[in-house]
Amino acid sequence: MKITTIIHPTIRLFVIPLFISFLILPLQQAQAQESGYLENSEKYSREELAQMLAPIALYPDALLSQVLMASTYPIEVIEADRWIKKNPNLRGEALDDALLDEDWDPSVKAVCHFPALLALMSEKIGETTNLGNAFLAQEAEVMDMVQELRAKAYAQGNLTTTSEQKVVVEKQTIVIEPANPRVIYLPYYDPYSIYGPWWYPAYPPYYWGPSTVSIGLGVSYWHGFSFGFSFGSWSYIDWPRRYIFIDVHKRPRFVRHDRWIVKPGRWHHAPSHRRGVVYRDRSTAMKYGQYPHRTRDFGRYTRGAPEHRDRIRDRDRSGSDRIKMDRKERGYMERGRPERERVDRNRKMREHAERDRQERAKGGRNGQDRERGDRNRQVRERTEQDRQVRQRSEQERQVRQQAAQERQVRQRSEQERQVRQRSEQERQVRQRSEQEGQVRQRSEQERQVRQQAAQERQVRQRSEQERQVRQQAAQERQVRQRSEQERQVRQQAAQERQVRQTVQREQQQRSRGKISVQEGRRERQPSERGRISRQARENDYGGRGRADQGRNMR
Repeated sequence: MKITTIIHPTIRLFVIPLFISFLILPLQQAQAQESGYLENSEKYSREELAQMLAPIALYPDALLSQVLMASTYPIEVIEADRWIKKNPNLRGEALDDALLDEDWDPSVKAVCHFPALLALMSEKIGETTNLGNAFLAQEAEVMDMVQELRAKAYAQGNLTTTSEQKVVVEKQTIVIEPANPRVIYLPYYDPYSIYGPWWYPAYPPYYWGPSTVSIGLGVSYWHGFSFGFSFGSWSYIDWPRRYIFIDVHKRPRFVRHDRWIVKPGRWHHAPSHRRGVVYRDRSTAMKYGQYPHRTRDFGRYTRGAPEHRDRIRDRDRSGSDRIKMDRKERGYMERGRPERERVDRNRKMREHAERDRQERAKGGRNGQDRERGDRNRQVRERTEQDRQVRQRSEQERQVRQQAAQERQVRQRSEQERQVRQRSEQERQVRQRSEQEGQVRQRSEQERQVRQQAAQERQVRQRSEQERQVRQQAAQERQVRQRSEQERQVRQQAAQERQVRQTVQREQQQRSRGKISVQEGRRERQPSERGRISRQARENDYGGRGRADQGRNMR
């Protein structure tokens, strides 16, 4: 009696809790499997973050912040892309006015100003959703990966200040800003080459750019989009704190004031704009109030496996049906629970005792069977592990070969492009040298023409000067001739006057008859001497006058 009294409480103390734990654990495991969420420890790896951030890491900070926020609302991205394609002529203020009537997140409306980028996000909605999930769950790691990718591009010399953008390096942070705040250029590039040789061959980076353009090294740009306002003034990335800051005092024109954010500070995700799209991990779903039975698994198959999604969807349906059945049965079981528990305890005790007896009887034989089964199981597990290792190594080898082939193809195309560029440059150099030679010839001809014209002008000037000298000499000769003629005329007139005077005196003397011949002779001699002296004085005065006239003419 005493032994039984001791055994029964011992059994109740150890066996019943053990049995209850056996019942509860499978139910918890089933619920965890049926929820569809990944555990919090299953985050995106660095390889996956580099893969999804490579095509957008070199965007200007303002545009990058809009893309990261908009990627958390994939349904609205698809709706906005369809709306833009139906209204392709909306630009500038007309687009802002039309966006006022749409109930989308401001980040999605901002990306509408870049139709090419919006089309890529809608077309690659799986990659966009993964990007949004990573940004919601691992925001700081996303910011760090962006800076790491920018540092690699900067080290390769592929991230520099240009006429389209301005690169500012502040300690360990690289900031990209538009060169003109009112014109933003959307870059596209080849992630395989822009960051140097890609270091995760098993996770090739995404490419967000025009599919019809073959690109190589460097950054290219879509057509610039002009804004009448500062595009990213209402949001910017706070790199030291690694989050996006919202300035509520700079509300964009395409958002109504009653739909704008009230408090400034860190950006917060709006679950209402998520439109029912499930979150990747359990903590994010619980943070934004999403129930487990509405989940889907996005992150487990990051590189794409559509067949798994249907399987997960069926599993979610069956899990939700099971939960409903459990709720109905739980109501009926609550009533007879005490009696059932007592009956179950007695039955389990009997079964446990019978099981112990059988195990003691078959202990030796079962031990050997278990050892043999364990050895076989270990051999099978080792074989399976070896097979998986070989498959993984083969896959990695194939991936490396494919990456090497693609790298060779890119190198060949790059070499051909360089050869074409060199030939084009040489042709341009030849054309420039020919044009410069022609320009020099033309300038030489013009110089010769100018020299010839100058010489002719000098000859004409000399001939004109000589003609003027000859004219002046002729004029002087004429003046001298005229003066000489006048002098001769004056001399002749003086002689005639002297002759007339002499004649008159002779006539007067003959008329008087009182003068003798001697007196007449005496008188004629002094008169003749006076006449001769007068003529000499006149000749002297005439010579002096001609000399003065000659000096004046000279």
